[in-house]
Amino acid sequence: MRPMNPRRKARCNPRFLLNSVDLLGREIDPAVLSVAQEIAPRAVSHGEKLLGDPALAISLFEEAAATVSKTIKEKEASGKPRIRDMRGYLFRTYLRRISVERKAHLALDDATEEEWQKQARQTDDSDIERQILVKELLESCDTLTREILYRKLEGCTGKEIEKFCGIPVNAVNLRFSKALRRLQRTVRAGGR
Repeated sequence: MRPMNPRRKARCNPRFLLNSVDLLGREIDPAVLSVAQEIAPRAVSHGEKLLGDPALAISLFEEAAATVSKTIKEKEASGKPRIRDMRGYLFRTYLRRISVERKAHLALDDATEEEWQKQARQTDDSDIERQILVKELLESCDTLTREILYRKLEGCTGKEIEKFCGIPVNAVNLRFSKALRRLQRTVRAGGR
């Protein structure tokens, strides 16, 4: 028996701790979760490179897994053929979700900057601090939460936001409340 080389470290594939439910509260089928656990290290690493945010990459991966789970249930209910290559299907779903997120993020960034400049021209100096806080809050939010905040500020109801964003009213209210608490902590911490 050969002695182990103390300098050589065993390479182990770290197991991702994926949730059995995504951020929107949708369940992930156990079979899909198993496949997701297998491909997560490479898929999430790829998503992180594209998005620049590891937490968002994992959240989108869980959303993709929940979407695939929903598709499987719909196929079973309608009698359509099963998905043959679950790994490939899940990865393609994840890539599409990343693409949508990146496009939405670019569009919102452009809109946010235009809106910021427009309002800065229309206000006096006493209002600038409030605008800076709002801009900081919006920049600290993910794309979906940012969209919810915009809709709430426009006066949309929870039901209207639910239809537009595709998430339950409870999730809309939860994201909105968390964003407001974050703003309150920021204001308190800054002594503003």
